[in-house]
Amino acid sequence: MKLNHIGLAIIVAILWGFNFVVMKSGLHEIPQFLFSGLRFLLTSVPLIFFIPKPKTSWSVIIGIGVCQGFLSFALLFKGLNLGVPAGLSSLLLQGQVLFSIGLSFFMLNIKPTKQQLIGVIVASIGLILVAASLHYEVVTYYGILFVMAGAFFWAVSNILLKYAGPVDSFALVIWSCLFSAIVNLAFSASLEGIDLIVYSCQNITWKGLSALAYIVVMATWIGATLQTKLICRYSPTIVAPFSLLIPLVGMFSGYIILDEYLSMQTIAAACVVFLGLAINQWSSRQKTSEHPYTKETLSKVA
Repeated sequence: MKLNHIGLAIIVAILWGFNFVVMKSGLHEIPQFLFSGLRFLLTSVPLIFFIPKPKTSWSVIIGIGVCQGFLSFALLFKGLNLGVPAGLSSLLLQGQVLFSIGLSFFMLNIKPTKQQLIGVIVASIGLILVAASLHYEVVTYYGILFVMAGAFFWAVSNILLKYAGPVDSFALVIWSCLFSAIVNLAFSASLEGIDLIVYSCQNITWKGLSALAYIVVMATWIGATLQTKLICRYSPTIVAPFSLLIPLVGMFSGYIILDEYLSMQTIAAACVVFLGLAINQWSSRQKTSEHPYTKETLSKVA
């Protein structure tokens, strides 16, 4: 990757890492699906009336909106509600890097190198060690499973971003978020109920509004647009590993702001994950940054 694009990837990691602390705070007063629905609704409307639809298929736009905006975040929020700390969830969600590598192989025919495979194995061992360290944390294993499932659908959305082709990144975010909002609000009305929606909206505090503002502007308009731009330009196996910085920001932000406990065993296990992801990233940096997709390859699901 070019140096300026590496800088953008680092900015995304910082914005999204702190986002876990913000989401944890927002969920204290806004129910899960309503929180997601409002986040994506405010991201999309009213801008969608002024920004043309990106030049890609509806199936890709809807797929990105449902996988990343609904399934990934809904499962993540469920894990947070089940007690997974913000910092730890930011670490577990980086399983998306491993899933992205696997899906890139099966769906985009990007074959990992031996060094990438070693990185995957090391990072997987680290994730297992993280799970083992939870003996010292007040966390349910069901919560972990939900967060990891969210990581998988994040990886799926990374693959769909490649199929979108060279489109306007901001427009793709705005239009895909519309479908994220529709699904989330539908589930909110069905599962959380109209009464709870009205009550939450009437009693939202400045903390809830601040959380929504940060997630809409910083995490989505800026962070998601930059990430979309990078994924559309480079291979997911090159961009995704930069998210190894997200847990660093998330875990230490949770420790400083939310006073979340970090055991030495969890920190040590996290270092193993970072080592595995760093090995994969180093392997990717040795090769050409630009992704050699052909129009025929990208049009298979268009």
